[in-house]
Amino acid sequence: MTTRRAAGQRSAFDRTAYERELTAFMAAHGQATYAALSGQRDELLLEAAYARHARLFDDAAIDALRKAAAGEDDDARRAGALLAFAVEGNVAHQVVPLTEQIATAEAQAVIMWRGEPIPYREAAIRVERISDRGERNRLQASYLEAMDAINPLRHERLAAMHSAIAAAGYADEMAMARDLHGVDVPALAADLRQFLVESETVYYAALRRYLAEIDIEQGDASTADLAHLTRGSAWDSWFDSRRMMTVVTATLRGMDIDLSAMDNITLDLDDRPRKSARAFAVAVRVPADVRLVLKPRGGHDDYQGTLHELGHVLHFASVDRRLAPPWKLLGDSSITEAYAFLLQYLTLEPAWLQDQLGMTDAEITGWVDFAAFRKLVSLRRYCAKLLYELRLHHEPDPALARAYYAGLLGLLTGVRTPEEPYLADLDDHFYSARYLRAWMMEGSLNAWFRSRYGEAWWRSPAAGDALRRSWARGQEWNAEQVVAHLGYDRLDWRPVLRQIRTLLIGEMSGYGGPNITTRAGTRKV
Repeated sequence: MTTRRAAGQRSAFDRTAYERELTAFMAAHGQATYAALSGQRDELLLEAAYARHARLFDDAAIDALRKAAAGEDDDARRAGALLAFAVEGNVAHQVVPLTEQIATAEAQAVIMWRGEPIPYREAAIRVERISDRGERNRLQASYLEAMDAINPLRHERLAAMHSAIAAAGYADEMAMARDLHGVDVPALAADLRQFLVESETVYYAALRRYLAEIDIEQGDASTADLAHLTRGSAWDSWFDSRRMMTVVTATLRGMDIDLSAMDNITLDLDDRPRKSARAFAVAVRVPADVRLVLKPRGGHDDYQGTLHELGHVLHFASVDRRLAPPWKLLGDSSITEAYAFLLQYLTLEPAWLQDQLGMTDAEITGWVDFAAFRKLVSLRRYCAKLLYELRLHHEPDPALARAYYAGLLGLLTGVRTPEEPYLADLDDHFYSARYLRAWMMEGSLNAWFRSRYGEAWWRSPAAGDALRRSWARGQEWNAEQVVAHLGYDRLDWRPVLRQIRTLLIGEMSGYGGPNITTRAGTRKV
């Protein structure tokens, strides 16, 4: 005999069923993201996936997971990862129509330049390639105009996110990050202010001498000038696009990693007009279906982008199939970003450059100086973004937010920064903090691999074994736990800054600069 459940009575929360549906949702989300950003369609089409799996993000699921996460044991940690997914998914669900409108607008926007239609997603790449400064800045102005036309949608989405976060019971984004991920964003920002101080002298010395190569005074440079400078196309001849996958495969083989044997990895290197200019990885089903997407443009950016995304892909493709779904799919994403940086920055290793590319010693010195400068630009820029985002989430006035963006990034990168990217240059939920934590973790990982397996650690099959063991854990540990396992007291920016200072041409470059030989010739800087 079947009885009706009493009115208002809820069935017990079934975590196994929840995790099964989570896996299905993530696969649908990954497939939709891949199709849109790989240039195979304009629409993101996420709304249907959110609607189909709406119970993952409803109040009943969040309440049940919050109760289950109250504790210190493994089950509570697992429930905590699911809770973070549910709450952030609830916020994303409420703004998904605007997310899709923005993605479609970016995919369809075209900039007319000298009679040529340039896809919006291609414009930044075109700007950095232009050697004539006037032309470069004019195309940049057109690109910023197109970006600003989409900003009302971005502002509407940000306001809707803030409302959804408040409805979820959080004072702001910072409180949500602390509760769901255990990350104290203001404390991280305070720590990184010291990094900005410690790196300032060497950064501005390097910036001055590189701007001098293109006949620009430091105080007169724009973001378009810096993008052209850091593009470094003069180095591309060493990074032959025809040999890229041969080099990548040989690098991995040194660690006894056979990419060709991993049939769960897809490499999408096709050139499509509306493909994202930014390389990315998509884990559709972990570890069964993981994809790397790159829009080839030739040169060192392709090598670095491919190695970076391969770090993600190899990580997710190597996850232990028996691992609980939250640790396959969720957890601290600083972990996967750190593995990506670890492989990307092989391109700064003199022995790797000599082995794989045949670079001469003289060229290696110039390249690693340039590449270390680029890395420092990225680190300081992301520190500036983090400081800006702390203000943005408490600033409802778009005019003030725009001014904060231009002012903070301009001050800390040393180049005139436009206001228009104040929302386009933004990822949800302080992803900038996750990148910065990943850079710090990568610094510790790199030092550990060197101490354990030698300066050319990537030649060691034992290093490959260590990586596979780490990758197999997915994201069960957070970045602090990983560096503690390596023997470090805490997540720290000092190892990565030490590495950068070692690679820049002489520490004396921080004090005015010697005569140096660069690809632009010998000059006093």
